[in-house]
Amino acid sequence: MLVQVPRFEPHPFLRSGHWQTIVGRYLPGVAASPLSRDRDIMLGDGDALRVADAVPEGWRAGMPIVVLVHGLAGSSLSPYVVRIANRLLRMKIRPVRMNLRGAGDGFGLARKAYHAGRTGDLRAVVETFAAEVPGSPIALVGFSLGGALTLKLGAEAVKQPVAGLDCLLAANPPLDLSACCRHMRLPGQKIYDRGFARLLVREVKRLHARFPELGPDNLAGVNSVFDFDDRYTAPRNGFRNAEDYYQQSSAGPGLPRITLPGLVVHAEDDPFIPALSTRNVAFPPSLALEMIPSGGHLGYISRTPWEGSRRWLDARLAAWLADRWRALLPNR
Repeated sequence: MLVQVPRFEPHPFLRSGHWQTIVGRYLPGVAASPLSRDRDIMLGDGDALRVADAVPEGWRAGMPIVVLVHGLAGSSLSPYVVRIANRLLRMKIRPVRMNLRGAGDGFGLARKAYHAGRTGDLRAVVETFAAEVPGSPIALVGFSLGGALTLKLGAEAVKQPVAGLDCLLAANPPLDLSACCRHMRLPGQKIYDRGFARLLVREVKRLHARFPELGPDNLAGVNSVFDFDDRYTAPRNGFRNAEDYYQQSSAGPGLPRITLPGLVVHAEDDPFIPALSTRNVAFPPSLALEMIPSGGHLGYISRTPWEGSRRWLDARLAAWLADRWRALLPNR
């Protein structure tokens, strides 16, 4: 490491994974850069994705691009996505904040919904920018479910290379979807499980109201992510049931095949994702795993500010990219 980010130490009032997760989610965020411009990317099945593309002053072809991928029930305006996008802009790296299919500002552009196995959407975004600015290295940086999609595409890229894709970063990715759903159904985690289920049901009901031809949603009584996947995600996407969807879509089994360089950051006390489900995965030499004792799910609020912020995860990911692309960044 040429950029030395201090070792993470949790804020003294936020030592548990629950507090890191909750406070990290609800602390005031920042506004997206006015440089961001929305654009739509067409997909092969007639749906489209919306991304927010921001070009730093002085950026030119050959300089780096980062595609940021949000997590479950998130969007391109999720606070963790906006924060790192703004940091990358200051580094003269071009951030592309992706909305997964139907999410955020992309609502109404797609009849299908995103899920953990729909890696072709990430491929479409990366290859679109690679075709427009050949020679610019592109990183995929995913958060939670977006991190799992990022790593799954990285494994698939061994047989089907993704044009322009240079490296992979993932924060708190669920590598074993079945294990994560079982974990979320434990007594201490049920509040999160129900919360995610409510958000997902609301998204689907809104989608079906926009496209009545999709028919009934069949979601009455759903109060867990497993139920949602069993009743909606699986049958709508050609899987037998939730467990079949988890088996075919989990990123963990493909991880040993990855050859692209990258970094995975995870916290031992993540209330959504059991640490053992990450430790049980065989990581390839190209992909570093940093297990942090305490940080929650995308929390990582540190004891001491660094460069004016206590958001350690933002600094860690940006530092890794700065080291990776040090020859391409002006005035680093």
